[in-house]
Amino acid sequence: MDANGNSEARIGWGTEFWLANAAGTLVELDEVTEIPFAEETADDVDVTHFKSPRRRKEYKLGLIEPGDGSLMLNYIPGSDTDVLLREAHDAGTVRAYRAILPDEAGEPAWQIDGFMLVKSRGRAVPIGDRMTQTVNVRFTGAAEEAAATGGA
Repeated sequence: MDANGNSEARIGWGTEFWLANAAGTLVELDEVTEIPFAEETADDVDVTHFKSPRRRKEYKLGLIEPGDGSLMLNYIPGSDTDVLLREAHDAGTVRAYRAILPDEAGEPAWQIDGFMLVKSRGRAVPIGDRMTQTVNVRFTGAAEEAAATGGA
């Protein structure tokens, strides 16, 4: 909220999503309509012992699971984006990604860099609407967030 109590919520217009090709060069994906972010969840580690206070289980947090999500795009068969996503899925290797979030004017403001696997690609071709592609990804390792430097 600003000093006058007005919301500072932003829309996603101007957001960019980049994915590394086989050579490791980040390439911007075209016609992206929704991007996921890692929903990181820490494992529960049971540390209960014979003398745990008041006969209660005890826990500590363990390793953090970066999670998975679905990248949504307009499906353009044979486009550079389609080819890159198909290659990433077929290769089954970890790829770098970059998400760039805009300010209110649509200019790069914040970026998230990390790594992910392309697990699956689903495509829908309806009779009277746009063709879409859903790309399910698994995030791997820790992501870094900072003020945007822009592009690749």
